[in-house]
Amino acid sequence: MKKIYSLLGGVFMALAMASCQGGRTAAGDLDAGDTVKMKYAQLLTLVKHGGGNADDQGHEYAEAIVENPWKKGSVLHRYILIPKGKKGDETVAELAIHRTDGSQKCATDTVRTPVDNSVVFTSPHCQLMYELGAKNAIRGVCDLNYINIPDIKRRASSAKSFSSEDTSSVNASSEKLAPIVDCGSSMAPDIERIIALKPQALLISPFENSGGYGKLDKLHIPIVETADYMETSPLGRAEWMKFYGMLFGSDGSDSLFSAIEKEYLSLKAQAAEFPKGLSILTERKMGNVWYVPGGQSTIGVLLKDANARYIFEDDTHSGSLAMSPEQILAKGKKVDVWAFKYFEPQPLTRPQLLQEYKGYGALLAFNTKDIYECSTSNQPYFELTSFHPEILLREFIILAHQDSFFGKLRFYKRLDAPDDLPLWGKTEECKG
Repeated sequence: MKKIYSLLGGVFMALAMASCQGGRTAAGDLDAGDTVKMKYAQLLTLVKHGGGNADDQGHEYAEAIVENPWKKGSVLHRYILIPKGKKGDETVAELAIHRTDGSQKCATDTVRTPVDNSVVFTSPHCQLMYELGAKNAIRGVCDLNYINIPDIKRRASSAKSFSSEDTSSVNASSEKLAPIVDCGSSMAPDIERIIALKPQALLISPFENSGGYGKLDKLHIPIVETADYMETSPLGRAEWMKFYGMLFGSDGSDSLFSAIEKEYLSLKAQAAEFPKGLSILTERKMGNVWYVPGGQSTIGVLLKDANARYIFEDDTHSGSLAMSPEQILAKGKKVDVWAFKYFEPQPLTRPQLLQEYKGYGALLAFNTKDIYECSTSNQPYFELTSFHPEILLREFIILAHQDSFFGKLRFYKRLDAPDDLPLWGKTEECKG
């Protein structure tokens, strides 16, 4: 495999900071390693060092380099993944001996793997950890009310009868699942609860110009910045599971991704055989802003791969577009299908939507009743679709082409849907 050298990704740790807890240091020089081939991900580079060959020093570790999605050409974060145990301790010491200050500076964390105690701030990563066989490594979560994973709700409920010592001491390999502690809001996490858990890593979604993570930055706990959502390719985001598999010691991430890739490409090829589909408008206004996916965002690419029409398909942004309702109506009032998500237990009605904003009535889809809604309060939409783009691709293909060949909708439900709707207009019971 292609070698990656010191100028690309070298990092050495100061021994004092490179304990099992890890720590922040500056970038330095590193021996050559082998890159892990990434087919779609643009923001992530994985490098394996050592290889376990008889003629090397036997110091095996991996490096993950996360590019800054908001500042081209710069690095957001580097991670050095060093196995736990005596061999890993020797690797830490060896890296410290060869440490240099380096000419490049960036946030760097040492993480001892596999991580078996973590606080996870995002529901999609919780779901992925279940699929990777690392569910017991979830010891704390943020925004519990927004996580649609029944087992996490159950474990969080059971945590009330456990002390923090009980929670942190359950072995990851144990058949008994550890309780999960509610660590509050992701915007204002409960620092004391996080400290009590003694986590080995915090999984947090980064944001542009966030200014850091406040008190979390001072805990000397590795912060894993889950920037996967900023990938422009849906499969690129899904491919990040290879990194998370390395982090949590899962051997199944490669095979899981291969299965997802195969299904996604098959659906894309099938959709391409159909004529150009209906135009789709997503989301609804929030206050005075109507957020829609950029043309190069994962949702924008999904709509393209579904062979659907999208009014912002020529846009070059990989994130969301903050538009005024007037801008949306001016450009998209003739869209065929309006599909949005909301966080409410009861289905919305057309009168309720008009009460929210009379401008909705100007949408063609509103008048043809081609409105589809998905309640994320009772559907694991974010949990399943973030790393399973093939599921969401199928949804958009059905909405764009309305052909029973692709089956039934899983998440979206047609607003005020009558019982005699065609097969594609009915929602398949979610089994996720």
